[in-house]
Parts: sequence; structure tokens; C-alpha cells
Amino acid sequence: MSNTANDAQMDRRTRKRLATRQAISDAATCLFMERGFDQVTIDEIANAADVGRMTVFNHFPRKEDMFFDREEEARNLAFDTIRSRPSGTSPIEALGALAHQMIEQPSEAFPLFEHTQAFVETALASETLKARGRQMRDHFVQDLAAL
Repeated sequence: MSNTANDAQMDRRTRKRLATRQAISDAATCLFMERGFDQVTIDEIANAADVGRMTVFNHFPRKEDMFFDREEEARNLAFDTIRSRPSGTSPIEALGALAHQMIEQPSEAFPLFEHTQAFVETALASETLKARGRQMRDHFVQDLAAL
């Protein structure tokens, strides 16, 4: 989530808010991976995270936002890779190299992708998540074209 230097700079309220968000995300992820996205309710996530239902919605307006809570981190990784690519390297080549690097060192250098197979299987089993995934893809492509 953050390092010690950043923690020291954050006020107590911010640290508590981020910890609550992470607890909700962790609880939701465990439940989604165990039972599938569509079989998990917001109330079950709230109970598992030991928060109220409204607290869940304060942090995640939609259930699928909990599933894709690291979308921004993944997008930033992709865009940073493209922006920092060596001269003469196409964006596709840079992203391909990133993909190979993630495959070779899945959890060491890229903890975001540690549970990719279970994540993809869960996403593909839900029409809601597939639709949200298409929206995210379309937005990514638009942003990519603007680079």
C-alpha cells in the first residue's frame, strides 16, 4: 500500500481511511476468489471486513470497483512502461517486454499480477465483470491513443 516514509507524512485519518479501504478490498478479493463474483453480496463483504454496508459504498461505489480496485495501478504501470521505453521501441514492443518480465518474475517484481490466473477466471465467469472489463479496455485504448 505505502512505505514508511509516506505513512509518517499521512495524518491518522488518512491512514485509517486507507486501511479500511484495503480491508474491504482484501475481504472482497478473498470472497470473490473463493465463491465467484456474482455469488458474493455487499453485506458479506462488509461483514468480512468488519465494516458497515455504507462504509463499503463510501470506498467503492460499485461492487465491480472492488474487483478491479487495482486498475489504476495496472494502467499506470502500462503507461509508465510506454513513456519510458527506449527510443526506437514501439509501445507494443514495450508492453510485450513488460509482459515477458511479469511472466518470468510474477510475484517478486510484480506483486500486482501474483494471482492473475484466478483473477482472470473469476472475471470471465461473470457477465458484469466482462462488461466492466470491456469498458476499461475501451478507456485504456482511448488514453493510449492520446499518448
